[in-house]
Amino acid sequence: MAYVYRAVRVEKPEWEKIPAVTLTHQPWLAPCDIEASAQLCHDGENLYVRMTAKEKNIRATLTGPLDQVCNDSCLEFFFAPKTDDARYFNFEWNRLLSVYVGFGGARKTRARQILKDPKALFAPAAFDTADGWGIEYRIPKAYIQMYMPDFELRGEAACNFYKCGDETEIPHYLAWAKLSSDTPDYHRRQDFGKLIFE
Repeated sequence: MAYVYRAVRVEKPEWEKIPAVTLTHQPWLAPCDIEASAQLCHDGENLYVRMTAKEKNIRATLTGPLDQVCNDSCLEFFFAPKTDDARYFNFEWNRLLSVYVGFGGARKTRARQILKDPKALFAPAAFDTADGWGIEYRIPKAYIQMYMPDFELRGEAACNFYKCGDETEIPHYLAWAKLSSDTPDYHRRQDFGKLIFE
């Protein structure tokens, strides 16, 4: 099965009009009733991300710049801006707007990004729903271009969406594009789906 997401170009995000994908794969652990979905769009200068989770007991405790937010209830977007480049970003958020950002290719060469003011850069907003929570934020093209100067929000890229909670009441792993590892591992570039900027 091919996993393809088309990020439409908009003047501003109107999420009720943006197609969503569901994170249906639950590898490694017994299936649970936690659910998640994701949406993307762009305006030529920013990539906008919105993810939601159906989750009863939300764990939100971590606030430090070096905390492993994947231990909390966490929504994650892994993004490879160029199809011919193994490097990718991982954006991991909890309900308190604590973020872990990483960048690189092979696991040994990846580097955590310590950002001076991630809230000013990404403009994140968390929200509650009737049965869970969600987050939306932007990724400025200019930020990506600090690492890949010729990147533009057009053509093809690659990505995957994840939901996890390593230390939640019900530990869980969810993914959009199917994962091929026998053990928990989101950092597998070969498991990303295709992202097309329209």
